Amino acid sequence: MRVALLFAGVAAADYDGPRRENKGPQAIFGASPSDPTAPGPGPNGLAKTPPMGWMSWEIFRCETDCEDHPDSCINDKLYEQMADHIASDGYLHAGYNQVSIDDCWANITGRVNDTMVPDATRFPKGMKAVGDYLHDKGVLFGTYSDEGTKTCGGYPGSKGFEQKDADTYASWGVDYLKLDGCYNDKPGFVTGYPAMGTALQATKRDITYSCSWPAYLGDDETSKPFAAMVDAGCNTWRNWADIQCNWGSLSSIIEHWGTYGQYLAKYAGPGRWHDMDMLLIGNECVTLEEEKTQMAIWAISASPMIMGNDLRNVSEASRAVLLNKDAIAVSQDKLGKMGFRLNTTSTATQVWARLLDNGDVAVALYNAAGQPTPPIPVAPCPAWTKTTGGYVEACGGAEGNIGSFQNLTVEQAQASCCENSLCAGFDYNKKSKAGYYKGNQKCGVTANDKYDGYSKPSQIPAGAASVTVNFADVGLEGTVTVYDIWAGKSLGSFHGSYTAQSVDLHASAFVRLSEVSAVVV
Repeated sequence: MRVALLFAGVAAADYDGPRRENKGPQAIFGASPSDPTAPGPGPNGLAKTPPMGWMSWEIFRCETDCEDHPDSCINDKLYEQMADHIASDGYLHAGYNQVSIDDCWANITGRVNDTMVPDATRFPKGMKAVGDYLHDKGVLFGTYSDEGTKTCGGYPGSKGFEQKDADTYASWGVDYLKLDGCYNDKPGFVTGYPAMGTALQATKRDITYSCSWPAYLGDDETSKPFAAMVDAGCNTWRNWADIQCNWGSLSSIIEHWGTYGQYLAKYAGPGRWHDMDMLLIGNECVTLEEEKTQMAIWAISASPMIMGNDLRNVSEASRAVLLNKDAIAVSQDKLGKMGFRLNTTSTATQVWARLLDNGDVAVALYNAAGQPTPPIPVAPCPAWTKTTGGYVEACGGAEGNIGSFQNLTVEQAQASCCENSLCAGFDYNKKSKAGYYKGNQKCGVTANDKYDGYSKPSQIPAGAASVTVNFADVGLEGTVTVYDIWAGKSLGSFHGSYTAQSVDLHASAFVRLSEVSAVVV
């Protein structure tokens, strides 16, 4: 109780930041192995496999206008409807056993007698009633707060009220807490996350603890204090930037884990998981093959499987991806050994692998970039590939943009890009006549009716590719059987290697490899 008592009921001064966007590459803090730490309660014994469930933020954000947006506002009906679909549409049976509230649920004007309370209009029966409804469906109840003076959305935070809030959440029947990191500072993270971990354990209720601490500490995963997070009682932690509903964002997270996965694996295991952020599957903002890639790489990376969709509107094809029992078996494998990309250097085709409890190896054969694109051409530029109602995004996030422009006609922007050997294309806001020049055109189409896009034709990657896994690289030898997770069938026995033929751009073959001597009939 030592850490919690330092903070219980003590009001804290406001902080200017960080804000929600100050994660990963936009972080205002860094990390160093020499940063101080504070004592925590240690592991809580929960989350022996990565949590699975649903969370509201990705689609519903902070919509609080229930009059104009009755079907998408943050209120009790939304979470009750999602619990209904979790229970009735096969998700609960498959392992997705949780519905989690995110930001913007609380009373915006503040606490009542130091106690966190929900918005009375949007949650008129209170939060315990929501929890009771979920529990009656067999669904766990997740909620959200922030280890700061305010949440990222400006609602009351938990800084200084850790034990009070933990007791409140326990009284509501909360089973999972996501604790964000806005409006705080690095020393506040060091003491605050252990304080909440101690407070949660003091309630004697099993509450899985998700910490956003490392997301606010920049890009370099090797400098982040993961051992301190384990000691703080964190079961999962958001490492990096928030996922957005487009391939550019999704692929940047995959690339980040590809770069750091082998290091991160040292700190992952039963009760402690690196969280790649929500599953986009079912939102139709990426292609079906891209959805499959997310499912495969999240499973291999032992990331929590938290859906960020509208369960009322998921296509049958996307639902089949989410409910694929063989993919979920990889995610939930009881050995709890995180997988990773075999090569830490990015390549056009990639092999990701995870060792499983029975000695099998799950492998994703990922076509990240298709056929190599030629050097970016310069003038003359006789033709452009136009994208209407959107644009082709550059990989690399903000760093994929090489410059911006304002008040240019399409022809003027084309002329400027044409002369630049670093410019592969640009987006164009049709109203403001502004946009960004792109350093590549490799991260798929972002749909936006306000924009059109223009690409140098040679810079749009195309073509399927063959991707090979050498069995020795994943610790297997002799005859190996290959099981296709997407097709749900055996592909036969192979020696030395297996090659997935004609893997589409951004797609992943997902297979399970078994040494013949290890197969139990």
